Amino acid sequence: MQSTPASPSLLRSGALSLVTSAAPLVIALVALPLLTRQLGTERLGLLALAWAWLGYATLLDFGLGRALTRLVAASDAGESLAAPIGAMVSTAHVLLTVVGAIVGVLGAMLAPWYVESALHVSARFRNDALYSAIIFALMVPAVTGASVPRAVLEARQRFRDVNLIRLPVNIGTFAVPVLLLPFTSSLTAIALALAALRGWAWWRYATVARRTMPTHGEDAPSASHLRALLRTGAWMTVSNVLNPLMTVADRFLIGSLVSVSAVALYAVPWEAITKLLIVPGAVTMVLFPAVSRAAVADRTQLIPLHGASLRLVGVLVIPACAVASLFAPWLLLLAGGAEYRDDSATVLRILSVGVAANGLAAVPYSLLQASGRARWTATLHLVEVVPFLVLLWFAVHRWGIAGAAAAWTARAVVDAGLMVWLAHRIAPLPAPSYGISAAGVTTVAACAMIGRAGVDSLRIPVVTAVLVVAMFLWWWSQRSVAERVVLGTMERHT
Repeated sequence: MQSTPASPSLLRSGALSLVTSAAPLVIALVALPLLTRQLGTERLGLLALAWAWLGYATLLDFGLGRALTRLVAASDAGESLAAPIGAMVSTAHVLLTVVGAIVGVLGAMLAPWYVESALHVSARFRNDALYSAIIFALMVPAVTGASVPRAVLEARQRFRDVNLIRLPVNIGTFAVPVLLLPFTSSLTAIALALAALRGWAWWRYATVARRTMPTHGEDAPSASHLRALLRTGAWMTVSNVLNPLMTVADRFLIGSLVSVSAVALYAVPWEAITKLLIVPGAVTMVLFPAVSRAAVADRTQLIPLHGASLRLVGVLVIPACAVASLFAPWLLLLAGGAEYRDDSATVLRILSVGVAANGLAAVPYSLLQASGRARWTATLHLVEVVPFLVLLWFAVHRWGIAGAAAAWTARAVVDAGLMVWLAHRIAPLPAPSYGISAAGVTTVAACAMIGRAGVDSLRIPVVTAVLVVAMFLWWWSQRSVAERVVLGTMERHT
């Protein structure tokens, strides 16, 4: 194998991905009040449902996006595959575009029923809602199709190109409706503009990916390659389906067992604290292709990759969760008003512990999938789902929204422990690394209790927050020489 020029810094690439992921949140803070005033609650609600629809459309890649990232990276590192990697990429591109088109057409056909019967949109906005729903439905092929060239770029560690395309799409989700407000408040116009943006992103991903992987005659799509692709992505699909199910089940149960208003009291702290998960998402976006390559080319890199990423996520997520749990009432007062200070503050404190554990678990989860152990993670989620749903039902029935938060956090902590145990079999870390991670989650739990006890005085929470941040900055400064090398430059092999 011949070494190629050094690949991007894990730290720098992760930081760029983090900025790209966080930018829409900043834009949303400005855009949502303007859209609320100009569009009104009904049309804004319809737009929010359209955003959710596009978000869920990304799950229609059946795990093939991540599977392709692993296959391309492994192929670059010298692994022998069942078919030429170019042919597998072409086949996946056609397959996901066709799947997106089928789903899009079905969505467009169901749009009249959805608008009139399911949502009961008022007559004033019915036509606008119908036309925009059809456009948003037909946008799905651009979402599913774009996942393939993006997977190629991530596998080739072209994170700068990926983020330069993601950034305008992510920002445009909120910025485009605002920019159109001086001219029109039509949902149809907004849908057309967003469709153009998604189409541009698909074209741009494909154009840049083609430069990194020129096509040849033997790279034509073929049905014979479907089996290998689906076998690689099948176990990832299981996790892709079950994870969202276990994430949204709490709100549905709260709505049915408690009340719809209780959903809002739960959703505000949930949305606030889970936004921190963009941090491990940004890190694992960079980690995944690095591990896929190292698992074939140089397995000695797996341990420093594992350790460096775990420290990086911990030093960013755990202090933020600790601070959120310490100052929960004040944060929720700013986010939603006085009605969110009591029960919602309890929910925020409990969820902070779960988010800390879940953020750390993202590292071993990606390590396992990237090294070809997606079956392990899928089996774990299959084992977890039924006990979790039973526990969630019981907790919501008994303790309401606090019970829902406790059930979700309990599953997150158990899942993190099991993910770490499985990852240890692939890339074992020294015991102190696991001990510090566990201490971090315990620290967040302690801060939650301190915050609750010191709710009438800011002095104790402030002092505790300073100590927690200082402790994790010290932890970061103690990283090993091997981790520093990985964070600085990951050598790429082909």
